[in-house]
Amino acid sequence: MNQDFKARFGIVSLNKNGKKMYIDQMSTSELRERLQESDIIFLPCGAVENHGPQAPIGEDVYIGTYIAERVAHDTGVSIAPPIFYGSHPSHHHGMFGTIPVKKPVYIGYVTSVVKWLSNTGFKKIIIFNSHGQEYVLPIVKDDAIIEEGVHALILVTSWWAWVRDILKVGTELAPGHRIETPFIHADEVETSVTWYIVPHLVYPEKFEEAKAERMTAVIPEKWADKAGNVYSRPFGWYDISQFMELEYFPKGAVGDPTKATSKKGEIIVETAVQRIKEFVEWLKQNYPPNKVPVVWPSEGMFRF
Repeated sequence: MNQDFKARFGIVSLNKNGKKMYIDQMSTSELRERLQESDIIFLPCGAVENHGPQAPIGEDVYIGTYIAERVAHDTGVSIAPPIFYGSHPSHHHGMFGTIPVKKPVYIGYVTSVVKWLSNTGFKKIIIFNSHGQEYVLPIVKDDAIIEEGVHALILVTSWWAWVRDILKVGTELAPGHRIETPFIHADEVETSVTWYIVPHLVYPEKFEEAKAERMTAVIPEKWADKAGNVYSRPFGWYDISQFMELEYFPKGAVGDPTKATSKKGEIIVETAVQRIKEFVEWLKQNYPPNKVPVVWPSEGMFRF
């Protein structure tokens, strides 16, 4: 056996108590033991998508799983194997390296995963998004409850939703580290975050090459938000049929990665981790194992 070889999925991820975080690495006896301790689970939802010449196409998966792992490490909750492929809005289609899944297929797939996580015993399921697909994942929640009869608390969130206040242009994260450009895609913010969590997969010498030649928008910023809906403007980024990336941003970066720093990424990620940990601890305290708020219809409730 080659002693230098390490299989990607053979590396065991342990929490601070020395117990496994990912359910796919647990035996059924370990899984049953975990459910007695906590029935909270993160389901990371990412994408395989062009992020320019400076960053990996699995960036969205890496960000989501990293943050989920950091939270699970300290709180003792579990993580489901991530869903690598994602749903994509129309303007992403056709980009080199981007692999979109049709929306009905994606919704059905994630709904099935949620249903059977609940069947296993996980009754607080956090669908943890790290890709521009927050417009479809709430459908999973409703389909699971209404169409599939799932009896669980299902929560949908995205990593940036926990740090919108510090992603606004002009925010000084630390001395000499200010957010200079709007959060969009493969830009200052995303590249900073990726640079912090997987520095070995980021190529700073490609930042200048990746920089968008021009920024275009169908609707002015006065009315339309960009990624993350940081400013809560009337139109979210996914409410508009945007310019095709293939034509306007063929290199894959929409924004300016030259403004990225690992320090910016560190502050953004660590702030998100701390805020999510606080929420998970609240959830553990208020809804311990086997205690679930009734969020599904009772039998016979619907009368047509």
